[in-house]
Amino acid sequence: MAQVSLCIKREHLSIMINPITLLESCWHISPPWGKVMPPLAAQIQEKVFLSNSDLSGYCYGVHWEKHEWIYAIVCLGETLYLPQQEFYPTKIFNKTDVSTPAFELGDVVEVDFSEQPTHRIIQGLFHLKNNWLYAVEWRSPILEETPSDQSGIIWLADVDLVKTANERGTRG
Repeated sequence: MAQVSLCIKREHLSIMINPITLLESCWHISPPWGKVMPPLAAQIQEKVFLSNSDLSGYCYGVHWEKHEWIYAIVCLGETLYLPQQEFYPTKIFNKTDVSTPAFELGDVVEVDFSEQPTHRIIQGLFHLKNNWLYAVEWRSPILEETPSDQSGIIWLADVDLVKTANERGTRG
């Protein structure tokens, strides 16, 4: 199969760029939610009631998946991953002290995936045993090289990320 290349002329210099490499280096600039980040239905440590039962739990995380927020609700020692239609927020919060996350949803961070660090947008937060984990995409959402059941996001600790100066994904 012949490899297609894109030629860009810049200041009398022609550079050949593989379009896949170009796509992989630029796709992170657009937040997956569009121009304005949709508001969250529940906050971290907020008590929620499950829609289909008498059970309640607490929200310990959220991430963007398939055009909506998915919430990590801890209920009876199990973590359930639910869209907002499957629970009711209460505005009642767990009284335990929780450290402030180093990054917020929509922050642009630098991740060391390869030889050169790459920029990614924080697309999820999860509070686990007094630590924060952050979701970033590890591959372009339009490339379908992996099975459809495999997530395109990876969860990383704050030590694996560096906030970039004055950059932020679009928030409402």
